[in-house]
Amino acid sequence: MQTSRSAVGAWVVVALLVGCGPVVAPDDRTALAGDGWHRVPDGPLSARRTATVAWVDDRFVVVGGDDGPPCPPNADCGVPTGEWRRDGATFDPTTGLWAQIADAPLEIPWATTAVVDGVLYLLVDRDSDGPSALLTYDVAVDHWATLPMPPDGPGRLVEHGDVLLNIPTSDESGATVDSWFDPATSTWHRLPDDPLGPSYDRSVVVVDGLVVLTAKDLVPSPGAERPSLVRAAELDPTLTTWTVLPGSEVIGSDPVAVAGRVVFPDVGGADGGEVGNWGRTYWSGRIFDPGTATWADLPEVPGRTSWPRVVVGDRVRVGDVLLDPVDGTTTAVPAPPWTDADSPVVAASPEVVFAWGGGSATGYLLTP
Repeated sequence: MQTSRSAVGAWVVVALLVGCGPVVAPDDRTALAGDGWHRVPDGPLSARRTATVAWVDDRFVVVGGDDGPPCPPNADCGVPTGEWRRDGATFDPTTGLWAQIADAPLEIPWATTAVVDGVLYLLVDRDSDGPSALLTYDVAVDHWATLPMPPDGPGRLVEHGDVLLNIPTSDESGATVDSWFDPATSTWHRLPDDPLGPSYDRSVVVVDGLVVLTAKDLVPSPGAERPSLVRAAELDPTLTTWTVLPGSEVIGSDPVAVAGRVVFPDVGGADGGEVGNWGRTYWSGRIFDPGTATWADLPEVPGRTSWPRVVVGDRVRVGDVLLDPVDGTTTAVPAPPWTDADSPVVAASPEVVFAWGGGSATGYLLTP
């Protein structure tokens, strides 16, 4: 995870939260920031998993999810055990106040999100539960709207200045179409074909106005004979010209943009195993500097996982620490107060980390 070094002060009790529905006030379980995870006041939402949580301007938006009973141990619950939800709320980490928001136009099992000019965009993929949809939520006026879908269906949404990018994650079902959305005209436009060819594990981050695409070659039985290494290309700020970047020796996925760097934050690596061994270990994580077009190693840190991806200020979660990818300094992350069975959704502002839901309707804040 990552947070800026500024701390959020004690809860400030206020009488009114403007712009949303009924307000739920803090209680005496709130605490001063800076000494670990702290439970936040109970909010108006029922317990649920897979809620969508996003930071928008000055508050967290929590919406959707599945409110059924938890999946039994050792079971594979591929479908909801309750029902998908449309209701939501906002949480202000400075005041400690919750506020109910208007229901979304449809159920939101999960969504990829991006924020452009203070408006939250949610690309909702409902699989067999109904058609996918692109929604917007304007926090300032508590209003939902439905927009045209991207030309190639759901992908990952990424904010790029005042426009929105949609990047499908794989060419495995055929060549995909990357596109950008103009909120001023509500129209989608095709991006130029990238130079990496057929690929999977496709992901885009935006660093200092540059669009960096990372992907792995789409070949039969990837990783069977040789490691599937990340390749990269850069799209200029005008979204017209691609440039192939230096190759990596990274086998990880899902990078994040932080402090002017592209970071693959996963710890550890792999050597291919006993059958089809690659001859050495390839690392899951590394750091790419677009300014110098160079790759650097992650430092050795404690911890076995870097999920979920969390960036706060100029630091990113790598294992059990927050890493500044520029100067290499780390800050330990306290052990969470929930169990693996709870699986809350975790998001971050520039200053705090917020975890909510899972097996309960409980939320926590961390200000490192």
